Amino acid sequence: MFRRKHSFIIFTVVFLFLVSMVPTAAACQYGNWTTQFNGVRVPLNFVSGTADQSVYRVEVPLKDGQADRKIVIYYRINLRTGNVTLIPAPTPPAPVPPEPTPPAPGQSILSADELQMFNLVNEERKQRGLNELIIHENLVKVARLKSKDMIDRGYFAHQSPTYGSPFDMIKNAGIAFTYAGENLAGASTVARAHTSLMNSPGHRANILNVNYTHVGIGIVNGGPYGKMFTQMFIRPR
Repeated sequence: MFRRKHSFIIFTVVFLFLVSMVPTAAACQYGNWTTQFNGVRVPLNFVSGTADQSVYRVEVPLKDGQADRKIVIYYRINLRTGNVTLIPAPTPPAPVPPEPTPPAPGQSILSADELQMFNLVNEERKQRGLNELIIHENLVKVARLKSKDMIDRGYFAHQSPTYGSPFDMIKNAGIAFTYAGENLAGASTVARAHTSLMNSPGHRANILNVNYTHVGIGIVNGGPYGKMFTQMFIRPR
């Protein structure tokens, strides 16, 4: 019974559409029309087409007990001959994934942890209207050396028994600067390290210092805290 009813609806809609299209088919192949069905105005929606034939979509409202339902019909009509062919619902095109945003210059050298910390630092600065820092690739390498040295030699201090002060390390790497500073932290996660640094007045001052324009972040797994963090800030000469 249900199938017979659907067949009658499909036949009726197509017939009514053909009647309405006869005088204007060639001129209006890309238009939308409506037709009356059981007292309801039914849209006849253009989907796609060429100069010879077009595909249309019809939604017929149907009541089944108390629930409102719709029958959706797709068909192809030849605008030259008037032939109508029922067709399956077109397969929607596969979604095109968005193009990944390329990293800013310098960010590609960062590990996932280092990039997370870099973003946290810049978010703090942005919230306060400060200039965002730029990654300095050579400074990243120096910061990693410092983190690894602290793990290998078992110390936690700005003065390295291997490389000297952070300013010595930066100069010996061939990086000229007018301002420089260093933050150190040990923690199991980036979030914990960042919170610890922001809760310390001296470290917080480095993160929010208006004189700095570039930063190098070096994070190395290991040591008594789980991860060792070094932030080196500079304004290049």
